[in-house]
Amino acid sequence: MRLKKYQSVTLMIFIVLTLVFVGVIFAGIMVNVMAHSSTSPFQISLKGYQITPTPFQPNSFANILEDGTIELIPQPLQTPTPVPTIPVAELPKNQMNILLLGCDDFGANNFRTDVIMLLSINPKHNAVSLISFPRDLYVTIPGYWSNRINTAWALGGFELLQDTFEVNFGIHPDYYMMVNYNGFKDVVNSLDGIDVEVSEELQDSCQSDPSGWCVIEPGPLHMDGGTALWYSRSRLTTSDFDRNRRAQEVVQAIFKKAMNLNMITKVPELYGAYREYVDTNVQLMDVLPLLPMAPAIMNMENVHRYAVTPEMVYNWITAEGAMVLMPDFYSIQNMLSEALYRGE
Repeated sequence: MRLKKYQSVTLMIFIVLTLVFVGVIFAGIMVNVMAHSSTSPFQISLKGYQITPTPFQPNSFANILEDGTIELIPQPLQTPTPVPTIPVAELPKNQMNILLLGCDDFGANNFRTDVIMLLSINPKHNAVSLISFPRDLYVTIPGYWSNRINTAWALGGFELLQDTFEVNFGIHPDYYMMVNYNGFKDVVNSLDGIDVEVSEELQDSCQSDPSGWCVIEPGPLHMDGGTALWYSRSRLTTSDFDRNRRAQEVVQAIFKKAMNLNMITKVPELYGAYREYVDTNVQLMDVLPLLPMAPAIMNMENVHRYAVTPEMVYNWITAEGAMVLMPDFYSIQNMLSEALYRGE
């Protein structure tokens, strides 16, 4: 009887599958015989086989933080080579390096510092450098796997953030000033507002306008605390690098207003008031020696702004799919050397 075409194909597939099944069974029997035979020329043993553990994923800790649960995870034995620490002798005498940090709330130290700037005050040069670091910068956190730089404080406070800066950038900040966003508005309002030099147009959603949309044009603009906070934080229509630039413009305006000669006489009074809004280890006696710099710093040409720019990083997606910024440490080191007057 002649088979139809589809019947022939079906029969052929059945035969192939049968042969494969028989081959697998036969191979299994042969392996078993060789494994137990003392005369076989091949020795096969599965005894004492060690299961290789699944490697720890470098961004697993980031996922833990996203869930709001903080769990201490030891550092693996192999860590990236640290960036050489900048010798103190290569920095100007009496240079004061302060981390300026912004967070949603002080809480129970489980927050993220989404604004990170290094303020470097150089009495030798009568100058100030302000350096911004993106919150998504993917760095080595000593004692933990690599993660975004804005997670360091939640893991170990200022000491861990100090160590993170030293390992990744070679600089060990001495001081910090942290303000939550409600305190930030109070600080600006206590100065009767600030005059910000807006460098680029900003259009973004807001709550201060009935339309829900605000537009700020380039040029000088007086801002109260609420406006300054919105201007610093908005990033729906712009990048994190733009937000860092705007935050620098606001900090520069605050610095200019605070260094106004009329304000200098009120430093002890202002210091006491700001301790309600600002968490800091800067003491009043640390500030007073810097007051003679006020006239020079009133000239904004002596206030220099730097940042980790898009040219100093490249986009990276971790094994878990988190989008981060991988630093080019060579480029960042060159920028920091200039900003910190290294070797001068």
